[in-house]
Formats: sequence, C-alpha cells, structure tokens
Amino acid sequence: MTANIGFLTYALDRAPGGIGRYTRELLDALRRNGLAPITLQAGRTHDDEQAIGLPAAGLLPGLLTVGQVEIAWIARQQHLDVIHDPTGTTPLGLARARRVVTIHDVIPYIYPTASTRLDRLIYRTWLPFALRQVDAIITVSECSKADIVRVLGVQPEQVSVIGEAANPGYRPLEAAKTQAMLQRYGINFPYILYVGSIEARKNLVRLLEAYAHLRTWSQGWELVIVGARKWQAGPVLDTLQRLKLQEYVHLPGFVAEEALPALYNGADLFIFPSLYEGFGLPVLEAMACGTPVVTSNTSSLPEVAGDAGLQVDPLDVEAIAQAMRRVLEDASLAADLRARGLHRAQQFSWERTAQETIAVYEQVLGRSVTGDSR
Repeated sequence: MTANIGFLTYALDRAPGGIGRYTRELLDALRRNGLAPITLQAGRTHDDEQAIGLPAAGLLPGLLTVGQVEIAWIARQQHLDVIHDPTGTTPLGLARARRVVTIHDVIPYIYPTASTRLDRLIYRTWLPFALRQVDAIITVSECSKADIVRVLGVQPEQVSVIGEAANPGYRPLEAAKTQAMLQRYGINFPYILYVGSIEARKNLVRLLEAYAHLRTWSQGWELVIVGARKWQAGPVLDTLQRLKLQEYVHLPGFVAEEALPALYNGADLFIFPSLYEGFGLPVLEAMACGTPVVTSNTSSLPEVAGDAGLQVDPLDVEAIAQAMRRVLEDASLAADLRARGLHRAQQFSWERTAQETIAVYEQVLGRSVTGDSR
C-alpha cells in the first residue's frame, strides 16, 4: 500500500533562495521516483494539482503559529502518513503523522552577528522545541550534521546526510546561447563570476578587496556579482565605493534561474569565498557548467568541491587574490579544474537525493511508501 506524503512548501511564490530551490528540486524528483506528495503550500498557490493552500501562512510568523493548526487539520483530512518540512523550522506536533524536517544549517549559532533577529529567535528558541517533536532530521552535508549535533543536542543517529545536486540545465552551452543571455544582462567578456545573496556571511567585502589586489596584476576582467541584496549588504556597497571599483564590478541583482547556466558558462572563473555554507550549491552548478572554481576551505564547501576546485582561507584576502590569479593566468590549470569539475558534478543527482529521502520516509513509517517491495 502506498503512503500519503505531505510536503510543506514556503515562499515559492517569491524569488527562490537556496532552500526554495532545494524544495522545488526535491519535490520534482520525488514525483519522478513514484511519489505523489500532497503539497501544503504557504503563500500563493501555483498550478499544482496536488497543492493545498495554507491561507494564514503566507509569511513566516503565520506559518509558525496559526499555520500549525491548518497543517494539522489538512493532515487529518488527507490522512497523511508523513509530513516533510524541507525548510526545517516548523514544529509539526499538532499533526498526527510522522514528521521529517530538513535543517540545512545552523548559521544563527555559528555566525549570530550575520543573522537577523528573527533567525536567531527561530533557531535558538523555536528550533530546539520543534526538534523534540520530529521523527527524523535530514541535513545536506556532514559539516551541517556535526554542527546540528553539537549545538542542538540531537543524537547523531537521528540525522541523515543527503546532499543536493545541480539541475540538469546546468551544463556546458554553445557560445551563441551564452552570448545572447549575457547581452540581456549587460555583461561583457571576460569576467569573474560570483552567484549568491549579497550579505555579510558571503564574505563579499574580502572578495572585493581581493579583486582590487587582482587588478594590480591585470585589469582585464570585470567582476560580476549576481544575487539579491539581503540583510547587512551595506558594508559590501560601502567597500565597492571605498575601493573605487564601481566601474569594474557589475551588480545585476537577482537573476532568473533560466539565465544562470549561461552566466556560469561565460565566466573564466567562478569565485565563492563564503564564510559558511550548509551545502554551497552554486559551486556545484558552476562545475556542472565547466567553469573553474575557487572556493573556501571551510564549512561544507570542501565536501562539495572535493579536489575539483581551488580551496582558500576565506579570511586571507591575499590568498583569495592569488588563487584567482593562478586560474586566470594558467590555462592548463583552468582546463584541469574544468574537467575535474564536470566529473565532480556528475557524482551528485536529484534522483539520488529523492531516493535517499524516500528511504527516510520508509524508515520512520516502517514500510514502503510507494507500494513496491523495497
């Protein structure tokens, strides 16, 4: 007999960040692997036959409060066996179903000054309470698992590590397709690319300082910083002015996902010197497009990059600059990183992520969720 799975989605009616993209990709992959989850959709609903709206939960405070009553009511009406919250913040104690959550990271514990007051409140007050009510925890890297166990006091055996993957659309593209998309966003060759939000944790102040160092060697490359401005973006913009780099740094803001493969393809180098990541999906996306990668040697990023990217101390501006220079001036190194990155990206897939997630559902239920004999 098949199981009824409830899958909570939040904020997919807005420009998706990392967790939103994980939510969407995992949901699609679960459907390809024989499940038909009932989507409990906070915010405006989309064209999804399996979606049930949560009218009171369009914003996070509503989801964490009255949204719990809505979820419990739907779980009872739909006879849900399992509810999975891929955002990791929702206590599901009112719902009479097995409860699975994905906690991507615990950044408000690791970098509290780089987190909003709401994030700190949720993670330090709400999340410990919520975890007492769940049946299984999923996270996306061994680094995140170690941090979750350490700061939240859960047992290691409660946490399953299931990685993310690049969408198949991230792949090497023909030059003509790349050029057309770059023209749309006003990006000129040659350039160095960063993709991610503009906020303190992403270490963009040091990236700009490293780029200024790089320009003393060569002024041939522009720096393209793709991403939405978030909390504490001010120091990044101040640094841009202080270093007088406005003419050489392009800030197109949030870019639609269908355009990102072209932007990765057109770059001579992808740079991602983040201080902390639960996973670091842009690194994998760049590799899948055949773009050489320089990234940090901290948090989960070595797990994602492996030996396919240059790893640097994100606190060392000179090291960041020198790593970028090595790739840009050494064609054989760039070609080697390109080949290694393509191979590395192939080791991750959303199909495997879905299958391992289904295994967690089956573990908490004690039976198959698809009706087969697995």
